[in-house]
Amino acid sequence: MGRFKFSEVRKWPAPPHPTWQSKKSRNRVFQFLNDEKVRSPRGLRLNIGSGSRRLDTETLNLDLLVGEDVDIQGNLLHLPIKDEIVETVVCTGVLEHVSDPHKAVEEIYRVLKFRGRVFLEIPFIQTVHASPTDFYRWTPDGIRQLMRTFAVIEFHVVAGPASALAWQFQETMAMLFSLNDKTLYKIGLRVFGWLAVPLSWLDILLERNPMAWHAASGFALTAVKRQRPEGKE
Repeated sequence: MGRFKFSEVRKWPAPPHPTWQSKKSRNRVFQFLNDEKVRSPRGLRLNIGSGSRRLDTETLNLDLLVGEDVDIQGNLLHLPIKDEIVETVVCTGVLEHVSDPHKAVEEIYRVLKFRGRVFLEIPFIQTVHASPTDFYRWTPDGIRQLMRTFAVIEFHVVAGPASALAWQFQETMAMLFSLNDKTLYKIGLRVFGWLAVPLSWLDILLERNPMAWHAASGFALTAVKRQRPEGKE
């Protein structure tokens, strides 16, 4: 009998990501862009940290890596964009992977016009997901401090406590049954990934719960650029 290889496990169907989101949560970024088209039909719109995801044909993709669907290659910490020429910014699932998120927010502020808007999705309770690195998580108070130069006009739970629990369940159980073996751990991620999915469905009940922010997986917010007080940099 030959030795079991993880390469065989890779042939198993991969579990879906253990995060449940309502249709409203999934579509919030598209609703934001539609509203922005009405607010500023000719405004320059950027999807920063886009990867290969194209939100619409009128929003330019900016990413650190060159790709077929990347219109502008650039680092979020040093955006290759002039001051105050952008009307709208989308940045989802990116700031946790940036070594200096405060500098990243400063760059977004710099390129936005006065009263320009930014849509962000930011994690709170999530397991490590390097892409290629993973640095930060934020509470609601932490987000407001991070965005202190902006006026936050909308704030929502984008994935609720059950999704956070599902992530933790998958990771914890895979570790528990791994017996400290990396191959068994990878197998466990597959097996318990499937078992975690029904847990995430509890967010059908919890996403709108007024206490959901206490243990949410992540948040979505819309913020407006406001002028700094005189003398502040």
